Amino acid sequence: MIKFFKKKENSTINSKPIAEIFPWLTTIDEKYLDLCNQDINYRIREVLSLNTYFKSNKGIKKLETLKKDLISNGFPENAVNIEINFFLELFQENVLFKLLFNESAGLHLHLKEKKFINSIQINKDFGIIRTSIGKVFIVGSSNTLLPVLTSLMLSYIAGNVTVVQLSSLHKHCIPNFLKNIPSELSNFVYFTNLSHENKDDLLVLEDLITSTNWNVINIWGGNDSLSYYNKIIANNKNRPRIVNMEPLTGAVLIQRDYFDNNYHENIQKLSYSIDIMGQQLCSSPTIGFLINEDEDISNDSLMKDLIISLEKKYTPNNHNERNSINLDRMINIARDNGSKVYTSNLYGNNICIIESINDSVFINNNSNNLLNIHERRNFLEFIRLKNFSQIPKIIANIFSIYSYKETKKIQTILSFGDKNFDHEVHKLTQLIGAYRIIDSDYVLQRHPMETLDNFNLFIEFTNTISVTGSRAENL
Repeated sequence: MIKFFKKKENSTINSKPIAEIFPWLTTIDEKYLDLCNQDINYRIREVLSLNTYFKSNKGIKKLETLKKDLISNGFPENAVNIEINFFLELFQENVLFKLLFNESAGLHLHLKEKKFINSIQINKDFGIIRTSIGKVFIVGSSNTLLPVLTSLMLSYIAGNVTVVQLSSLHKHCIPNFLKNIPSELSNFVYFTNLSHENKDDLLVLEDLITSTNWNVINIWGGNDSLSYYNKIIANNKNRPRIVNMEPLTGAVLIQRDYFDNNYHENIQKLSYSIDIMGQQLCSSPTIGFLINEDEDISNDSLMKDLIISLEKKYTPNNHNERNSINLDRMINIARDNGSKVYTSNLYGNNICIIESINDSVFINNNSNNLLNIHERRNFLEFIRLKNFSQIPKIIANIFSIYSYKETKKIQTILSFGDKNFDHEVHKLTQLIGAYRIIDSDYVLQRHPMETLDNFNLFIEFTNTISVTGSRAENL
């Protein structure tokens, strides 16, 4: 929990200029000018060259050191391997070019002969110049590595000086990793690790954010973190652009007859989407909807087969006593209120699927003694419905209960349905403001042409200058 502190005039921290605490603040404007004088294509080539480096003995040893550091800090080995593998994809030309020259964002207009062209003429009286934006401040999340590395890499390519506020879990491993790779990136990236649990650190953090003329502040975190940082940013007179990467979750929608047409494969895909990364991705389904007009069709076999599939992937978790008690409580609430509860013959309540009718069984049983979605593993409630009409109301209601209090809304809809079903999914996605409709292949990964929750980070880290009228002819 983030606590809020007001600055005190007699604070010893306040009496010390922020530039004395972080001496690099006196040089970042000069560093930015160095980047302005450097061709963006130099940085693109440099980043692409890391693809070869990480395949070399030195690069492999560097990655192994990063893995060991992360695992020693408590990250699951499987999750570390997955994140690092996705991070390495950034250095592949086909992936990086899709990010930098994204057709869906219009960035492909800057591509010519495999080079980034800053100044482009769209027509005879209009063109644009895309430039770096200046100074970027990134707030990293503690539960994942990839967002921080992706953001700082794109910010560097764009030509910005970047400062990253790291979580305590990343405070050593990320700086150590970056400073020893063959890249100039570390010359233009700085790190802070100011603890939210320390009063003096919070005062320094507030001073750093409000007194520096940041151009962009990119925040990865939960609701409490976002509220905290946005409150502070409001006091920055320079009004930096704010890029909030909010806490989101996923939902799965199943059309039974479509699902049954390829039943065994779809069971595997569904269990994968629940199991991968411990159900902690923003795209991980934490609520499900079974759509079937025929009330006589039973879902018993589907639920039992899903449990069996999850058992094959199951990795024991270190459940604390409170979580175990709250899990048992949720199961009892579901049973007592008429929902069907399916648990594992091998692992008991640690794998649990619930089937409720027409609404979530927990809507009228809201309590802070329930598990929130970040504490759940291999737990999913399916709501059985005849059609889509009730879903927007159900989703609106579940975000008012304790289990979802740290989450803003649905990010991703995983769809198992035919074309007509998907058209209903499209309408639903619009109504609830979700960002993605996917198949199971994209629960873990993102398409390079996707936005990140409606943000294209490379565009957010750049400035677009419009050139109009006869001036466009001079581009």
